[in-house]
Amino acid sequence: MFKDMQGAALDRLHAVIHSHPQWQWEIDESHRVTKVAEGLLELLGRERQDVLGAPVNAFMAPTEAIRVRRFFASRPKAFSCAISRHLHADGSTVALESDALALKDEHGDFSGYRGIAHGVMDLTHAENVYRMMAIYDTAPSALCLIGRDGRYLAANAAYAAIHGVPADTLVGRKVAELLPGAGQQIRRSLKLLEAGQDVPAQEIEHHGKHYQVLANPVRNLMGQVIGITAALTDITDRKLAEQKLADINRQLEYYANNDHLTGLPNRRRVDEVLADEVRRAMRSEHPLSVLMIDVDYFKKYNDHYGHLRGDDCLRIVAAELRKALHRYGDVVGRYGGEEFIAVLPGTDAIGALKVAGTILHAIGALDMPHAQSRYGKLTLSIGAANLEHVPHGHGHGVEEISDSLLQAADRALYTAKLSGRNTVYGMSTAELGMP
Repeated sequence: MFKDMQGAALDRLHAVIHSHPQWQWEIDESHRVTKVAEGLLELLGRERQDVLGAPVNAFMAPTEAIRVRRFFASRPKAFSCAISRHLHADGSTVALESDALALKDEHGDFSGYRGIAHGVMDLTHAENVYRMMAIYDTAPSALCLIGRDGRYLAANAAYAAIHGVPADTLVGRKVAELLPGAGQQIRRSLKLLEAGQDVPAQEIEHHGKHYQVLANPVRNLMGQVIGITAALTDITDRKLAEQKLADINRQLEYYANNDHLTGLPNRRRVDEVLADEVRRAMRSEHPLSVLMIDVDYFKKYNDHYGHLRGDDCLRIVAAELRKALHRYGDVVGRYGGEEFIAVLPGTDAIGALKVAGTILHAIGALDMPHAQSRYGKLTLSIGAANLEHVPHGHGHGVEEISDSLLQAADRALYTAKLSGRNTVYGMSTAELGMP
């Protein structure tokens, strides 16, 4: 069937209808028969008075009647080669092939259809058409035919099941009523098809399921695109598998960059951040500081309270470090065992000591018991180093400068421990042996 033809094809159809009055029929805007040729009455075995005024689908099986009603409700401007099945007066089925044009009244408003119909004398052809319709309707793939106006011309059971409605109720409805946004996509697809291009496969989500949509053109005898046939494939399982794989990859990426116990960036990630910040600081000539942080007497804590309590202790310290380092760009990570490291972009030596003091105060305020510590509670030792106090001029690479910062912070941490722990120490230029 061809629908909403244009140009020369429409002119030819108009001429054919007017040159065959013996097969003509007309219906009004309510789809009731207002004119019927004698030849058609003979084909149907009906009397004129029984047909005139009756709905165009009056003498049809219920399913066919609904299909035809939906078709006319879509108000095509013209159609050709439309096959319908009618009930003969003797109960047999008569196949008719129709061509028609929409009529307009003196005001230009739609007033019905005028067309011609003839019996499909080649019964083999008719049976082939019905067989194809049956195959289309029972195909496991979700299939539909869409007109240029964005309305359904046909849909099979699998497609209708996606929307939870009977297939015959779809004909004549706007696709966008069931698939919001489809109207714009149909217009884009028609534009591509008319230009001789393929429509890329689309993925849509509907009622919690994912579908891949493949669209192909339907052309008339003149080669014009008069509609789109669409096939929907349920790819929900594939999308779920893709999502699961993406989640696994994200998790792997997370564990590649973060410590599994505390959730803080791990040593590998902190080294990357430090190298980036060294480059940035050298380029912008902004300060950069590093804090090396160690939990005091942690081995004794583990031995006394057990490894599970030790893990809890590290998580608590990590949480407090996160709270203390709240500036954008500050990064704190677990460097190994009970050792943590903080990278502080834009922070000079004095600022680093202030941050370290804030951290010591926060941990002290927890008042976490530590029976094996000289302080009787959990404490930290912190070593601070600043880019200004390590060699970082021309001839020094980023990796070398980063190592120097870490070594300086580590020596400062060692000094803090020698000083009795529960304190912070910052390396000076003199102590680093710089001129």
